[in-house]
Amino acid sequence: MTKSLLRILYSSKTHQRLSEIDLTKLLQQSRQNNWQIQIHGILCYNHSDFIQVLEGPETAVIKLYQKILDDDRHYDCKLINICLSNKYIFNDWSMGYIDISQGNMRRLRQELPEKLSSDNADKFAFQLKHYLNSPSQKNADQTLFI
Repeated sequence: MTKSLLRILYSSKTHQRLSEIDLTKLLQQSRQNNWQIQIHGILCYNHSDFIQVLEGPETAVIKLYQKILDDDRHYDCKLINICLSNKYIFNDWSMGYIDISQGNMRRLRQELPEKLSSDNADKFAFQLKHYLNSPSQKNADQTLFI
């Protein structure tokens, strides 16, 4: 079976908190652009940190990640995992979004190692997908992890 999709998991920080208007605009633009180039994924944000999974055609994902690296809204960008896959995890979303509480993001960043094996990165991505699909479980006591 040919693995034709590239999946990346990265974290970054932002210099300043995005306003609700800027965040909405970012998500709308990302969803529209990603849909056109067959990129899917999820963005986790908590006003100072991003954790994101992107997946899609290899060239498109690499170009998008380079654009993210060049984006002034990001700094301290760390590529945690990059792998080839034969199927999308986030096929339902051109860009899913989770607004993570500051406490959960802090715990998540502490627990998220600098690098993950592809199996653990996939497990983490599936946990994010499950979290996004379970709005009743989104509370301050729930922590995501691999």
